[in-house]
Amino acid sequence: MDDRLWERFQAVATSGEAAWPALAAELDPILAAMAKTAPIGRLRDRDDSPREIVTRVLARLHKREFEAIKKLCGLRPQPELQAWLRVLVKRSAVDYLRASPEFARGSAHREHRWISLATLSSRAVAAQQDTFAAKRDEVLGFVGEACQRASSEVRDHGQEQAIARLALTWKIDRTHVRRLVARSAQYMGVLGLVLGGLSYPETAKKLGMSRREVELSVRYIEDLLEARGFARLGT
Repeated sequence: MDDRLWERFQAVATSGEAAWPALAAELDPILAAMAKTAPIGRLRDRDDSPREIVTRVLARLHKREFEAIKKLCGLRPQPELQAWLRVLVKRSAVDYLRASPEFARGSAHREHRWISLATLSSRAVAAQQDTFAAKRDEVLGFVGEACQRASSEVRDHGQEQAIARLALTWKIDRTHVRRLVARSAQYMGVLGLVLGGLSYPETAKKLGMSRREVELSVRYIEDLLEARGFARLGT
């Protein structure tokens, strides 16, 4: 397959637009298969996500009169083509993720929008320090403040009254508050390690928990954040 693909790439490098349709048709299913495994968090659930990534890869190859293709064909020794394409797919997936954020700060006219922990903890986007590191800190701060508030309410009013008061104040179901009260320390331990890039098994081992407990903690944290809309930070 690589030999035939190299021929297609070389043809585009030599002949330009005339040879492009044949290369694009050959690449399409290969790129689509790679795109289906791209680390794009919650965006993976969208049916059109792999196609969007493929479109971005093809656009990268086509732009500036096939500059990337000409550079590729001029490399010596020639790189392993499948590996080169996987890098291109990964970069295009990250671009897609950046262009389709699952979280946007609110304004006077719009509340914050939700972003998943799956996206925030993805190693593929960890390098985006200006954006994703800040969001990770914001999530940690948000949950940390909620845990401290829950502890304070329990200390001052007792568990059941604290749960009722917080559910009313935050306008969420008591189930979320009850879990928070019971699992505050666990929430913060799991959240810090998962957002720091550890896998669920690694997190479980470090905290002396089962993987199932870690998974449930992440799910409950996401449920809490979604229930509160992640829109009233510090309240």
